[in-house]
Amino acid sequence: MQVDKQADKQVDTSTDISNISVDPASTSARNKTSMKNALEPKSSNKFLIPAIALALAALGVSIWFVIGRFSSNPSTSAPATNTSKEQTRSISALGRLEPQGEVIKVASPSALGTSRIVKLMVKEGDKVKQGQVIAILDSYDRSAAALLQAQSQAQESDRNLAKVRAGAKSGDIVAQEGNVLSAAANIKSLEANAARIQSELEIAVRDYNRYLAIFQEGAISQSILDTYRLKVENLRGQLIQSQQQIQQAQFQLRQSQGLLSSVREVRPTDVQFAEAQLQTAIVNIKKAEVDLDLAQVRAPIDGQVLKINSKTGEVVSQTNGVMDLGNTNQMYVVAEIYETDIGKIKVGQTATIESEAFEGVITGKVDRIGLRIAKNDVLGTDPAAKTDVRVIEVKIKLDDSTKVSGLTNLQVRVKIEP
Repeated sequence: MQVDKQADKQVDTSTDISNISVDPASTSARNKTSMKNALEPKSSNKFLIPAIALALAALGVSIWFVIGRFSSNPSTSAPATNTSKEQTRSISALGRLEPQGEVIKVASPSALGTSRIVKLMVKEGDKVKQGQVIAILDSYDRSAAALLQAQSQAQESDRNLAKVRAGAKSGDIVAQEGNVLSAAANIKSLEANAARIQSELEIAVRDYNRYLAIFQEGAISQSILDTYRLKVENLRGQLIQSQQQIQQAQFQLRQSQGLLSSVREVRPTDVQFAEAQLQTAIVNIKKAEVDLDLAQVRAPIDGQVLKINSKTGEVVSQTNGVMDLGNTNQMYVVAEIYETDIGKIKVGQTATIESEAFEGVITGKVDRIGLRIAKNDVLGTDPAAKTDVRVIEVKIKLDDSTKVSGLTNLQVRVKIEP
């Protein structure tokens, strides 16, 4: 009977414990089985104890499993809550890649109007430096020839100015002095000749007067008198001609003397005139250099040739220019942020950029926030997405542009952290 009481107590204990985790139907069945076994003859008690032990072991495993499950659920659910909170705080948007300073369309000089390209100096993908010649236009040869002509004229004007400043050569001065002396000697010769003619004229006049008196007495004929008269008239003509020659020789002497003074003296007016000619030639050189520079298309910035829009032999496109150029050494992401989220964006915030076009993610920082609200330009692939939302462009400076330097205008996904 004592054994039966202990067995009943153990059965009751096991029944109470199993009620924690087992449904009422299974508990009732087990209780009935235990009660039946307890009412059975004493010969079956030796099998009852092992059965109770097995039941207790199974119960313990069940309790351990339930407790472990409940204890593990809070630890796994907490990070999910935190993650959802983080996702709520971060801002996601679509964006596009662009070089620093955006893409520049390099055009031909507007002063030339429409121009044709005769030679391209670069190809797509080449890196260029600011000021590097990237294309040559059809006016290049003409401008180069004009520059050579202007330079030649400037050299000639410079030599003339040096000559004027230095004055005449010593040989030229000596030669001009000789001309002055020759003119003076010629005057003396002419004056001597005039004096001789004057003397002959005086004698001829006296002879004519004497024969005129004789003619009046009737001693000589008219023809003899006419001979003396013609001699006087001839000498008078020679004297007048000699006097004119003297006057001309005196004029030549004065002219030679003035030229000698001019050769010996460097006049300021001559120097100023020569200097003005040189300055005009220099201005012509500068104009020709400007024209020659306009005949060449130069890179406005350091960057990379993204696309060539006008090929050799074509007229430069007025819309697209010669080529597209961008500084791909530093890339930016232009993210389109909804106007309702723009208040959460601050300069300096960290952003992550993803795309199927490159592996992994790229980080960057918000560099500038736009000042104008517009409709979005970057459209995703979701057909249900809004296509007329109002956004503000936010520029993100990438920390490392190596992966995406050749992917201008690539659509990317942007996540900006708080």
